[in-house]
Amino acid sequence: MKSVTQHGAFPMTRWSVVIALREGGDLAQGRMALAELCKIYWRPLYSYARYQAIPPADAEDLTQSFLGFALEKELFNAADAGLGRMRNYLLTSFGRHIKHWQRQNHALKRGGGREVLSLEASMAEDEIAIHPVDHRTPEANYQRQCAMRVIEAAVEQLAKEQEEAGKGAIFQALRPRLDPSQAVSGNDAELAKSLGLTHDSVRQAVSRLRRRFREIMKEIVASTLSSPTEESVNEELAALRNALVD
Repeated sequence: MKSVTQHGAFPMTRWSVVIALREGGDLAQGRMALAELCKIYWRPLYSYARYQAIPPADAEDLTQSFLGFALEKELFNAADAGLGRMRNYLLTSFGRHIKHWQRQNHALKRGGGREVLSLEASMAEDEIAIHPVDHRTPEANYQRQCAMRVIEAAVEQLAKEQEEAGKGAIFQALRPRLDPSQAVSGNDAELAKSLGLTHDSVRQAVSRLRRRFREIMKEIVASTLSSPTEESVNEELAALRNALVD
């Protein structure tokens, strides 16, 4: 099976770059990879801690110290590329991190001397308020948060591309149509008129945006797999879709 080409959104978070750190790989490149990884996984990890009834301040400390540890690359010294999926490796490692903290029976020093991502914690708390603990396990909630963050990252990348192409206003107007369930919502004739486009032009633009959105999703997912192939990427996309189902 042919490997998926790495380019576009978050190209440096792929396992090969991360694993190379323990063998003396490019430190600056590796830290960039891990920093991008933290952007995707900070909120899911924080939410995982919160869904285990850990107070917000402690959950923030745990998440920050854990990813700080990752940024210092020790976390990946024992990482095996054969483990495959970055999200699963991080969940297993974070679970051990929490158990160690619980055995210590006290909170870690706040922030570990690093900047605390209070905005991320606030956004995660808002999501927890919207989706309170119910039948889902902390692990299921973590997987759901991972799926949401990948989607958000893809939308952000697409928005950036459209802005750079001078199509930012059109993208914002058509953004809701990225969701297939919204394909026929609203009045396309009025939307086309407001954008100075024909009805057919709007439909073609939506089709192009959806196609590019799917491409970006594949790029992001491929970057979190050890040996991405079309098959493994599609399997991961299916797993993320399933994680969104209540």
